Amino acid sequence: MVQAEILGITQVQGAGFPTVLLRHEERVLLISIGLPEASAIQLALLEEKPPRPMTHDLICNILAGLRGNVLSVNIYKLEEQTFFAYLSIEQTNEQGEVEQLLRVDARPSDGIAIALRVGCPIYVEEAVLDEAGHDAAMLRPLFEEASEEGDDEYEDGDMDDEDEN
Repeated sequence: MVQAEILGITQVQGAGFPTVLLRHEERVLLISIGLPEASAIQLALLEEKPPRPMTHDLICNILAGLRGNVLSVNIYKLEEQTFFAYLSIEQTNEQGEVEQLLRVDARPSDGIAIALRVGCPIYVEEAVLDEAGHDAAMLRPLFEEASEEGDDEYEDGDMDDEDEN
């Protein structure tokens, strides 16, 4: 698996749903998500805290209360246009020693929302990137055009590499 970074959320032209963009090097993975998950991810990207816990905040609070630590979110499979993911969680005892490692099934959108809240990495299986990844340079015009037309409800992901390495 390779580590991916979240570029942001956008509305792909002609699609009626939000899309989260994940990048590894020059490949970008576009994952269609629901509106509630898009809102949860966007709030976390903007580092905004709601006055009361939202669903993903609640999940993080429960995990912390049970001494669970999310180590990573792993997007491991694409089947019939559906992405599959799991959370890698370690649970510790009262002394802080790891008692068990858990693999919890999750939708990628929920995993991403949780990863942003706890600060863990997101990994994507290379085979998934090979099958569904897009060349970042090829996608730039699509998102620039949507932005110019004002159709984009979400902030565009940064598709440039200027700030890296």
